[in-house]
Amino acid sequence: MIDLTEVLYVDSNVLIAEFPEEMEMTDETFAKVNERFEELASQPAVDTHISNLQMEASLNDDVFSRAQEAAEAGKEFGITDWVIVSEGIKKMALKSQVGEIPGVDISLVDTRAEAMDIAAN
Repeated sequence: MIDLTEVLYVDSNVLIAEFPEEMEMTDETFAKVNERFEELASQPAVDTHISNLQMEASLNDDVFSRAQEAAEAGKEFGITDWVIVSEGIKKMALKSQVGEIPGVDISLVDTRAEAMDIAAN
């Protein structure tokens, strides 16, 4: 089991989700991720979310559904900027789903450094 304090954390104004290669793509895992997301999203300084997609498994409907739930929850806390990091097609697939949420702006980048640059501006 992955330690969620290492997967989801806050750095300055950014709520960062690091989804490692070995992460299980189950509904139960993502329910716990979203619970932790909501805990961290309530911090007043947080205004941006970065999802760093490193997992090897392909994304499925459960992942998309949980991502949409997180985007809606983030909006409630004023998080409307999402940066999705992935070198592959996963970022496009996730953007197509989360981008359907009105009021959420999505940026796609290849590296975490690029994501942090966007979050700083």
